[in-house]
Amino acid sequence: MTSTSLETERTPHNGEKQPFRSHLSEILGLAIPAMLAIASEPIFVLADTAMIGRLGVEPLAARAIASSLIGGIYWLFAFLIFGTTTLVGYHRGAGEPEICGEICLHALFLAAVGGIVVSILGILFAPHLYVLMGAEPDVSTLGSTYFRIRIAGSPFTFLLFATVGFLRGIQDTRTPMVIAFVVNGLNLVLDYLLIYGGLGLPAMGLRGAGIATLTSQILAGTICLAVLFFSSHTSQYRLNRWRFNARRFLSLSRIGRDLAIRTGALRFSLVFATGTVARMGTASLSGHEIALQLFLLSSDTIDGIAVAGQTLAAKHLGANRIDKAYQMGKILLLCGCVAGLIFGSGYILLKQPLIVLFTRSPEVVEVLGIAIFVLLALFQPVNGVVFASDGFLIGAHDTRYLMWAMLVGALGIFVPITWISLKWDLGLPGVWTGLSLLMAWRLATNSLRFFRKRWVLAFPGRN
Repeated sequence: MTSTSLETERTPHNGEKQPFRSHLSEILGLAIPAMLAIASEPIFVLADTAMIGRLGVEPLAARAIASSLIGGIYWLFAFLIFGTTTLVGYHRGAGEPEICGEICLHALFLAAVGGIVVSILGILFAPHLYVLMGAEPDVSTLGSTYFRIRIAGSPFTFLLFATVGFLRGIQDTRTPMVIAFVVNGLNLVLDYLLIYGGLGLPAMGLRGAGIATLTSQILAGTICLAVLFFSSHTSQYRLNRWRFNARRFLSLSRIGRDLAIRTGALRFSLVFATGTVARMGTASLSGHEIALQLFLLSSDTIDGIAVAGQTLAAKHLGANRIDKAYQMGKILLLCGCVAGLIFGSGYILLKQPLIVLFTRSPEVVEVLGIAIFVLLALFQPVNGVVFASDGFLIGAHDTRYLMWAMLVGALGIFVPITWISLKWDLGLPGVWTGLSLLMAWRLATNSLRFFRKRWVLAFPGRN
């Protein structure tokens, strides 16, 4: 240990508090708008689930399968958010704004092309996907139309991904927050009007929910392009220069490959779980969908802290401030744990009102029981630390490690336990035990990586 580090550790208490407050203020300044933006999505999804749930068990089951499939597909393209944020944040920290702009343009190109391909394939193979998921005939017929409508908006959603990734990288989390509020607010209003009918619009049921989502997707993509190309806020990054560079594609492809495999393993395990639960019966599938949406509400909200960690880790490493990145990371993990405790307490205290909000079916209420909510609540602090450390390690470009850790956890732990739960009649509690063990594995691997500081040389730009 150097004399400089000793002097830092022996700084009087006021000196120790100042860096803590500085890091905490920086984290919260980015995290709070990001948390609000991200939370608006699961809050909308919860409302959407509640409205569709009142149509009956079949529409809710059809929506559950569509959400699982689309979530899995979209998360394969999540590198457009996370990869763009990491690369833009790093080059911004290094004082290279024009490279930040080039990365954004390349991400937009990949978003447009990828979105068109996904839309075409999704529309063509929608019925086959429902059959593959083990859906009953009525659920499959109802869900295929809904799935096709929603998947058609993929290009606009992927443009949103790339834009949000760029804005986070330049430490702007407020603009994505405003976009999220506008888009999800419109989606929620249209949902009610088109599902149940109103203001002269017919009651379209599940198909109406799909049209509402497609409309909001188109609006989101349009707003993002306007912000990027017609705002003085982004003028310094010279986004009007349509010059493509193979190196930018290579940088995005490297981080995208690792994140796509990592996320693909996670989403495959969740899709596998949904397909397995579907074979346990419609009531079990509906109960699983409700519990999963609550899980995603907390995880997506806490991801706001991960966004701050990713942005700041990339910036500090770009400026070669390794010690500052590490100190910030420790505070980040603490913030994640506290956020998880808040959600866990809320789920325990509000168990009955939450169940009633989603369903009045005695069968679904019985399936949820006590065990699912206990597991959901107890693991929230663990989840908080996992999501926060994920953000930090992605910001440090340590995505290869995260990929291998996820492959082992999702495919080696969660999927086998889910399969065993079906074969041994363990039911939904068995599946959720597997999910909890996956989160415990991620906590162990992420914590080990962070505190051993093996992420320091992970960024290619440092080699």
